[in-house]
Amino acid sequence: MKKKLKLTHSKTHENPHGFEKKQQSLREQIRDAFHIRHWSRHRIKCFFRVSNRTVLRWTQSATQDCSIDHRGWPKGMKRTHTAETLTRIRQIHDELSTDPAEFFTGASAIEREWTMRFAEKAPPLRTIGAMLKEMHLSTSRTKGRGKGAAAYLHYPEHAIYHGLDGRLIEADFIGRKSFTGQSAPLCFMSFSAKLSPKIRAFQRVTAETADAFIASGTWFFAEYEEPDFLKLDNAATLIGSASGKRTISRVARFLLQRQIVPIYAVPRKPFTQASVEGSNSMFARKFWSARHFTSLEEVDTQLGWFNAAIGRYHGYTPRKRTRLESFVPRMYFIRQVHESPERKGFGWIDIQHEDILLPLPYVKYFVLAEWNLETQRLMVHFESDKKLTLVHEQTFRINGKKFEF
Repeated sequence: MKKKLKLTHSKTHENPHGFEKKQQSLREQIRDAFHIRHWSRHRIKCFFRVSNRTVLRWTQSATQDCSIDHRGWPKGMKRTHTAETLTRIRQIHDELSTDPAEFFTGASAIEREWTMRFAEKAPPLRTIGAMLKEMHLSTSRTKGRGKGAAAYLHYPEHAIYHGLDGRLIEADFIGRKSFTGQSAPLCFMSFSAKLSPKIRAFQRVTAETADAFIASGTWFFAEYEEPDFLKLDNAATLIGSASGKRTISRVARFLLQRQIVPIYAVPRKPFTQASVEGSNSMFARKFWSARHFTSLEEVDTQLGWFNAAIGRYHGYTPRKRTRLESFVPRMYFIRQVHESPERKGFGWIDIQHEDILLPLPYVKYFVLAEWNLETQRLMVHFESDKKLTLVHEQTFRINGKKFEF
């Protein structure tokens, strides 16, 4: 009489609970399916959703022991979990944690230090992270759940970061900071590059003014790099007059003189400045909330340490840009289309306090508007499948004295 075989369909081979016991049961089912049921190895592979290697390993003999451990290292131990590795990781972590000029103590920082100190290759980041967690030297941070609204609403992500043919950096003010003994609020400028080579940099400024931005921008461009595009928010300090139509702000003129094209993000939509908003969050967690300050001199000194630590963390080196012989001065505006309150059957966006009418089907979606200051024309584009389509074009003259670029 043939032995009755009970097969259990495997949904996955990653079983967090009772892993070893379930793995042995799976091996036995694979073995018996081949030797008792006489299933083909291909059928076994598809039914149990395992690799060819697994099927070959556990179909060698009808009597083979499926409890044998083939891992190649002691049972109950991790592959590279050695006492020396643990000691090195703890030592590096302790030294980084006690160095006042260091701000990063996680797996990436430890991997960087390991590579500089030891001749052998550092363990994988996941291994270092697991060991830090095992030694209770790491903390997990809860992240918000992304809802994909930007992609659904055709936010021109690809055009901004890949279609404009140049390096893009985001900039923003950080305000409303203070410490004991300091009554006046402190302000900072934040710069962030989303794409490689990544960099984040911060500088204390006197106030959220155009003069402060220009001074901080001059510092960043000299110390780090001049990007091709700089993405900003829509504060009057940065975009210009709160009422004047088709004007060019002092900040925009400052950038354009350096052949840097300003891009203005969507008003009241922080996610359109996600990179620099993330930098601002890191500034708060790693620097401002993690340190105790007693003077402005102390703030500036430690801020210099912080910038240097970020540079080491990302392996950043200053970049020099060759300016173009023929530069086309222009400005970009990312906007969300709304239904026009005055013209029924049209969508509407605001560009420098001018109402721009668009076809009604684009209501609620994002568009990218380009103001060519040389031809004084405005073109509005819609991104779909990573391609831009022109949906509107009109004359858009500079209000006031024409700027010489």
